[in-house]
Amino acid sequence: MLRCAVVGLGWWGRQIVDSVAGSEHLEVVIAVDPAAEPDTASSRGLALVADMNAAVDSVDAVIVATPHTLHPAQVMEAAAAGKHVFCEKPLALNAADARRMVETCREAGVILGVGHERRFEGAMEEVARLAGDGALGELLFLECNWSHDLFARNPASTWRRDPSQAPAGTLTALGVHITDFFQSVAGPVVEVKAISSHRSSTFPGDDVLSVQFRFARGALGVLTNLASTPFYSRLAVFGDAGWAEVKEISNVDIPDPATLTWTGSNGVVHVREFPHTNTVRANLEQWARTIEGSAVYRFSDAELIHNVEILEAIVRSAETGLTQSV
Repeated sequence: MLRCAVVGLGWWGRQIVDSVAGSEHLEVVIAVDPAAEPDTASSRGLALVADMNAAVDSVDAVIVATPHTLHPAQVMEAAAAGKHVFCEKPLALNAADARRMVETCREAGVILGVGHERRFEGAMEEVARLAGDGALGELLFLECNWSHDLFARNPASTWRRDPSQAPAGTLTALGVHITDFFQSVAGPVVEVKAISSHRSSTFPGDDVLSVQFRFARGALGVLTNLASTPFYSRLAVFGDAGWAEVKEISNVDIPDPATLTWTGSNGVVHVREFPHTNTVRANLEQWARTIEGSAVYRFSDAELIHNVEILEAIVRSAETGLTQSV
């Protein structure tokens, strides 16, 4: 059983703790958050401390669920203490930090996990299988609109609405899940072109983002994130022998199903509903089992770094209006 400290007991830190309750592979025993209410920790059976130094000696691993700019220092501090680390997305806001984080964990001999739980959704796993098995033929195009107004309803002072913490609208909260999935299906990205706009008074910065992608293997793609519209999720992958589309009606923390529709070269349309599963737990448990030696974590170091390279290029393109190499 992997004993863990969670750093950050905000909305998503609490979601992580609640998601792994009762797991046979990991247990969160300490929360690190100087601003948390004691009852928030004690109601979950957690000790509460103000800084990570007070926690690392009594745990095997650290789960980082803090504002984005804090990730690099906290991940490297945990790794330097010999602790395995799971970091919420985005791993970092620039590729140089991501490389340092990966290298520090590798040199320390600890396993670095990342909070991209969308790869563990049943419908998304099936799309990846169809694409990987050749059922869709040569991949031509990937597209996704994944949007919600959750952060637009947050108080104006929240860090999730701070452009320095969350550049390019909700890309850092939403889009990085999709860029991670895109690269897992279509391979590395070599070029992006992003356009952003501020349209709604409910969100303080650019709430509309559209990104075009060119992949190294030749496929193209497009991603849209809207920060001020009710939840909407649709992802599609097109090949020269078929296509597959996933639709969802709610975020990962709400137990609604997803619908996969796909067809191959015979023209038969298949429709399958996938029930909601605890993908946050599935991701964390695979990380823990990798530490145990009973599993192989599905995110490579190269993918961890490359997804931050994609993020950095998108932010740069949105700011300059120019196509950016990745």
